[in-house]
Amino acid sequence: MASKWSPCSRFIAVARDLFNEIAILDALTLEQLHTMDPCQKIVWTDLIFSPDGHLLTGYSYSEDCIVSWDLQTGGLISNISTVGQGDSMSYSGCGTVLGVLFRNTIMTYNTISGTHISSCSVPKYVVGNIWTYGECFQFATVDSGSITIWKVSFTSSHAPTEISSLPIPDNFSSSGFAFLPTHSQLAFVLQGRVLVWDAQHQKTLLDSEDVKDPTILSFSPDGCFFICGTRGQEFYLWKESPDGYLLHQKFVSSTRWVDPVVSPNGESIISSGGPMLQLWHTKNSTTSPPDISIQASQHAEDTLLELSSDGSLVAVAGWLSNTVTVLDVRSGNPLLVIDTNTKICGVRITESTIIIVGDGKIITWNLSAGDGVLNVRRNIGDSIQTTIFEHSEDIGNLHASISPDLNYIAFGSTRSSEEDLCLYDIHTGKKLAGTKTGGWLPGFTLVGHEVWCTAETGRVDRWTIVKDNESNFTRLEFLGESEKPLSGFPWHSSCGYQVTDDGWILNSNGKQLFWLPHHWRSEKAKRRWSGKFLVVPQSGLPEAIILELEV
Repeated sequence: MASKWSPCSRFIAVARDLFNEIAILDALTLEQLHTMDPCQKIVWTDLIFSPDGHLLTGYSYSEDCIVSWDLQTGGLISNISTVGQGDSMSYSGCGTVLGVLFRNTIMTYNTISGTHISSCSVPKYVVGNIWTYGECFQFATVDSGSITIWKVSFTSSHAPTEISSLPIPDNFSSSGFAFLPTHSQLAFVLQGRVLVWDAQHQKTLLDSEDVKDPTILSFSPDGCFFICGTRGQEFYLWKESPDGYLLHQKFVSSTRWVDPVVSPNGESIISSGGPMLQLWHTKNSTTSPPDISIQASQHAEDTLLELSSDGSLVAVAGWLSNTVTVLDVRSGNPLLVIDTNTKICGVRITESTIIIVGDGKIITWNLSAGDGVLNVRRNIGDSIQTTIFEHSEDIGNLHASISPDLNYIAFGSTRSSEEDLCLYDIHTGKKLAGTKTGGWLPGFTLVGHEVWCTAETGRVDRWTIVKDNESNFTRLEFLGESEKPLSGFPWHSSCGYQVTDDGWILNSNGKQLFWLPHHWRSEKAKRRWSGKFLVVPQSGLPEAIILELEV
């Protein structure tokens, strides 16, 4: 999991390896604010914010590309194809030029246009990352007995210029190397010892033998803190003092391959590894445990969202989560939170009932009539009915949809099988019919007699439910491919509103009412309309955005 602090220390960008999206988190609470969702599956290697914090850039060596987004809108700025594996990145001070180190070459790009500006070969092997100083990119190389600092202008193709040469201790090893150029401080591992060397004053600031299997070394931007991660899921934090660096805190991480990064203001540390992100505060005492931990859900990008038939209530849940929230559409207030104790894969809500599908069963709860207390919590013990599906072991964690008349449940699957759209009786849990469609997201039209299945390509296949009362046999009859069946989809407004491909909400006369930010433009199959209200899922979160439009 790649992670990076914003320059203001208020936000954290996290690239999650499990599903390739980049999430923007609040640095105090780790609450997810929005996501940058690439058009293709990409494993991100590194992230970087522009100096003003307005742009975010991700690099992927698996796809050889550099992608930049506008953080305010979530919009794509540029997508740059590269050659080879980049080792580090740095923005120019104005944020329009990006320098990328590719082994022995620094290549610069215009971040906004995505065009290549210049290429510059570097002497010897660059250790550590490149950085920005004034109107130049700078980097360091190590020779016997010294570390050399070089510079190259943002737009020049000329050879780099040597700035200075600083002495380093004898027997220096570049293993676990870290260099803080503003303070001329060098950290490295030598024969199992962790050392910090002040190259300008030629003195040792830290020499520790207490760290077992040290790996990653890092300074805070102001040099106030020095941190070292270990293979044993620990990391040590030293704080600068007149006598050198003194041990300030010792943490134990819950993940392997710890990658600690100190915030620009030096007040917090993030540690990422696998699907786990952890946050610590440096002002705590030495024995303080981690302040906040967050476990990224493998399926957090999928949101289940359903409106009641009168449009007054909306139910929101994360796919395969175990909690569903009922919101009042007009006020947006949460009225009810249910801990279902099941992995939710489908939901349906009426004015008086909420039905959950998950773990091979159907569970029903009654809703309180009239104005209720906000945020009331319920659990599985408050349910009124549970029905087990026939052959529930064959259903698994699939996407499910419940018909508006509460008679049927449809399951869609991406599995390679003869039937990837299956229809079940909601009252008995018995399987009624199945067919091959190539889609994965099922749903019912508003009248409930047609079922559709949406594929990743956006194709919508429609089927009608045909029941022979004499033989009591039910089948699915193919109606063809369509985006606007006569009986209507929930994502089509009955008042004539529409959402254009570029994100504009139009009224029935074609007037532009509101522009949806990129991170609100979920798949149209997940939007829900109720009169002048539009409900859209929040990408990456089990939450909903409720918009009230003009009549």
